[in-house]
Amino acid sequence: MMFILLQTNPLEGWFIGSGKAYVVVGVACVILIGMAWWLLRAENRLSRMEKLLNSKKNAPSD
Repeated sequence: MMFILLQTNPLEGWFIGSGKAYVVVGVACVILIGMAWWLLRAENRLSRMEKLLNSKKNAPSD
């Protein structure tokens, strides 16, 4: 029973042995880094807009 659980799929062995797994991991990392960068930029823009809105709201009107 344990031998069956420890067997690897031939496709999995080819995938890792040919180096394609590293490409997939690399692409996934690039996508995650890109999403984090986009999220930080969006947060900074939102903070600037909130500050601008608050300064206009608190400014004395003529």
